[in-house]
Amino acid sequence: MTARGRRRQGGQAVVIVVAIIVALTVLGVMVFDAGLAMSDRRNLQAYADASALAGARSYGPGVNKAHWVAMQYLGNSLGFAVPTGACSSVSACPAGTYSVTGYTITLSDSWRVNGIFNYPSVLDVVISHTQPSILARMLGFSTLKAAASARATIPGPQFNGAAYAVAAVAGDALINGGGAAFQTVTGPVYAYNSFGANDVPHSTGVPSIQTNYDGTNCPNNPQNFLDNGGGSNSLNYHTTDGGPMPITPNVPPPTNYDNASPVAPNVTYVTAAQAKDAFGHWMPGIYNGFAPSGGTMNSGVYKIINATNLNLGSITNTIHTPSGTSDPTGAVAIVLDSSDTGTLDITSAVLNGLDDLNPPGYTGPRDQMGTHNFVIFGGNGAGAFSGTVAVGPGATTDMSGIIYMPKVAYRSNGNSSPQFTGSLTVATMTVNGGGNGAQVFKWVCGLNAVAGQPYEGGLVR
Repeated sequence: MTARGRRRQGGQAVVIVVAIIVALTVLGVMVFDAGLAMSDRRNLQAYADASALAGARSYGPGVNKAHWVAMQYLGNSLGFAVPTGACSSVSACPAGTYSVTGYTITLSDSWRVNGIFNYPSVLDVVISHTQPSILARMLGFSTLKAAASARATIPGPQFNGAAYAVAAVAGDALINGGGAAFQTVTGPVYAYNSFGANDVPHSTGVPSIQTNYDGTNCPNNPQNFLDNGGGSNSLNYHTTDGGPMPITPNVPPPTNYDNASPVAPNVTYVTAAQAKDAFGHWMPGIYNGFAPSGGTMNSGVYKIINATNLNLGSITNTIHTPSGTSDPTGAVAIVLDSSDTGTLDITSAVLNGLDDLNPPGYTGPRDQMGTHNFVIFGGNGAGAFSGTVAVGPGATTDMSGIIYMPKVAYRSNGNSSPQFTGSLTVATMTVNGGGNGAQVFKWVCGLNAVAGQPYEGGLVR
């Protein structure tokens, strides 16, 4: 090789070495700042997780406290103080985006899938952080950005207490006597207008102490009471034991179950043949254009849509336990909506929707059949079932669980003897007198709607 060739080769080597040095420098810059960004993201994730968990545990009616607590946690970690921006207090801290000392924080709320609260119980926290780069600015990248998000819900099952044995949320709870009829309500009552019978001799009898379905007093002997939507009660009732039953006027109607609908399995039936198993039992799911009628219902949730005939006939649970008792392997719930236009006839229905009467501290399986302790759910608002409920002459109705149909007018015949055990909410109630029926509305002490918890530890992601 000539001297000239050796010089050319040496020059090429210098170029290659310089290129390698430049590449290694660029790689080192990228690795250094990428490591910085990754470390920042790990910290942000920890902060997001902690704030979402703390905030979710603070949910209640209204969402401001949950946001306030989450912002307090973030402030301690990121070095800012609350109040900040629109988050001014525990009662005024809305969802939205907040910018603080190089960080952007977004808080948002949502409802838990198959939850039972009237307010959100799932909190999303998103944090992004922009900071100056250390070495990457030599390559034209002056800032680094990292972000993290967390979603959390209240750990454990949800409980939503039943407030009344009977509630007429848009008019009277008119329970007339007469003839050899007998009528009673053994738990608290709500009437938007008035409660009782239209004549004194046949006034509705109520115990002054809340009484369980089995006739025993509720624990600690809580007093029975009547809440009125208006200022007075013009119908007639009396306490069966002579004790007091206080009236509280101007109480708004209960709406705590508006968003508590049980959820049916995602399988749709359009004929009765499709909807029955090999033994002829009705199966849970979505019933399009018809309702189960007669026979037995397997455990679970039944969603009825687009039905004009809602006569349930002589129907019961495939596995049925006595009214007022838990039916954890056989409970059923029927869900109706505004697409259903018929009259719901429960004259001969014997159904139990109670699947979880365990105390809140119970750690075993919860709400196993998914009924949430409802036996019939009609909803509220624009999508609610707003037909009527029929209880005809000679009725043997025996419904156990929570019935929530605040858009429905309830009417029963004086010669029928329906029994409702749990909590019944309707728009208006008219029990005709003059017959020989026994109209009985039994309370279940400590009754809650219950939703099982599908998430471990509160963090969803």
